[in-house]
Amino acid sequence: MRGPDLVGRARSSDGTGIAFQVYGDAGPFVVFGNGIGVTHESLVLQLEHLRQGFRVVCWDHRGIAGSIDAPTVRNARNRGAMGSGDGTRGAAMPVAAHAIDCLAVMDALAIECATYVGWSMGVQVGFELLRLVPARISRLVALSGVAGRIFQGALPSAWVERVFGWMVGRSIPLVPLVSPLARHLIGTRAFFLAAQRIGFVGKAASPEIFMRMLRCVAELDHTHYLRTLAGLGEHDAMDVLRTTQVPILFVGGRQDRLTPVALLESLARQAADARVHIVNDGTHFALIEAPEEVNSVLEAFLRGS
Repeated sequence: MRGPDLVGRARSSDGTGIAFQVYGDAGPFVVFGNGIGVTHESLVLQLEHLRQGFRVVCWDHRGIAGSIDAPTVRNARNRGAMGSGDGTRGAAMPVAAHAIDCLAVMDALAIECATYVGWSMGVQVGFELLRLVPARISRLVALSGVAGRIFQGALPSAWVERVFGWMVGRSIPLVPLVSPLARHLIGTRAFFLAAQRIGFVGKAASPEIFMRMLRCVAELDHTHYLRTLAGLGEHDAMDVLRTTQVPILFVGGRQDRLTPVALLESLARQAADARVHIVNDGTHFALIEAPEEVNSVLEAFLRGS
């Protein structure tokens, strides 16, 4: 795939440098939010398709790839919009921090209003943008993601969800002990095959792209990864979903155990203007399992149909 048409760096409100990429040199702007721990290279099948008629903007989440610098680390330990918790190394990174970073990128590119597409974690960032600056998001696409708490659909009860979220937060100080092993295992072909065997990712998934995702996660700062995950677990934008008038498209996989079909359908019923498209054989990674179907649905929605 050809690389981005434009790369740059925006400065977020706390001074963190946020790397961004633009695919396409003409057409309406579309802002595309990544999943946790991965970069724009995980979205290549969508970017290559959409760049033909849109200018698609991606950015590296703080602490990832080109968005690593001192403020990211410092503010992950502080309270407030850019970092919450008790001021220790175990503080969660709130979703609002990523939404503010995205706004910095939009400002750097002079984007007044755009359609927002998010995958997984990127969906929560999109709903947080709707909370912060509703006039700047015209439509929202939620690919394998939710408006409420991320563990809600994957776990059997609210009690288990709360316990799991607590465990994620408390495990952060242990990361230095297990990170070397995680780096060795996560980025391997064996890990990919095991993920397929248990149904986490489908047989039709692009091995090249999924392995790229794995290597990205394997190589990052796992303490920061868990801080980000803890922040996602705390995030809830159901109030935004229920009050926004922005058209929303939920796209999910029928085999997705993290964002089940029933949950997506329930979310859509609670919104003023929402629809659901289900990829029959898709998992959480439907965007790389059935890219033609996902791209077709995406483009139709982006064009207003």
